[in-house]
Amino acid sequence: MSKSKIEWCDATWNITWDVPIQSIYDNSDRRLDARHYDLDTELALQNLRSCGFPLSPLSEMATITLPGQFVRIWAKDKAFGYPYVNATDLMSLMGMGVPGSDQRYLSRESDVDFEGLIIREGWLLVSCSGTIGRVFYVPKRLDGCAATHDIIRIIPNKGVPVGFIHAYLTSEVAQRQILGHTHGGQIDHITDVQIGTTLVPELPEATAREIHDKTLAALKMREKALSQLAEASESLKKVLGK
Repeated sequence: MSKSKIEWCDATWNITWDVPIQSIYDNSDRRLDARHYDLDTELALQNLRSCGFPLSPLSEMATITLPGQFVRIWAKDKAFGYPYVNATDLMSLMGMGVPGSDQRYLSRESDVDFEGLIIREGWLLVSCSGTIGRVFYVPKRLDGCAATHDIIRIIPNKGVPVGFIHAYLTSEVAQRQILGHTHGGQIDHITDVQIGTTLVPELPEATAREIHDKTLAALKMREKALSQLAEASESLKKVLGK
């Protein structure tokens, strides 16, 4: 990729750059969309490759899965179904643990591989349809829930510090790699295979562990705050008689 050029067009500054045809052939996605060769993404990758640490694709550090689409059959309550969450829920107060009236349950009679839908504590989830690249850590309270097919599951290999992976996937250099795979006509998408190509630096074990510990400590404090918010919500309902 050549250096960027600045051009003046219609009273607006436009930044353009050249992409060698070989770069298109070397791209595993073989995309022609300009955003797949974004200059800032390429510069971020260049900086990553020159960081001095070995790089490995995320797929070598975790099992990454994305369930197929399925027909949903809803149950009345948890006695007949699994608590169900989607990406919108995870970004809402309901998904964060605050009680709401919109909790749904996926019927146990649904014709679907539940093993592929159930999420477990310690996994990471990444939104992959519509809103791309949001990263979520699965806490204990969501363990055993059924999650939508529009969320990629990242199951870290044994010994891989999940807190470090969480922190890294939310960083700019990782987000640029993830968003660089965005495709779709009306609704944006990425796949589990594409996110698996995200390059991750292999930091010294002590450094990665420190980042892991600090990330999990922060997530634990958030869970505590959400628990207190849920308790306050329940107390308010009792006071209001609802």
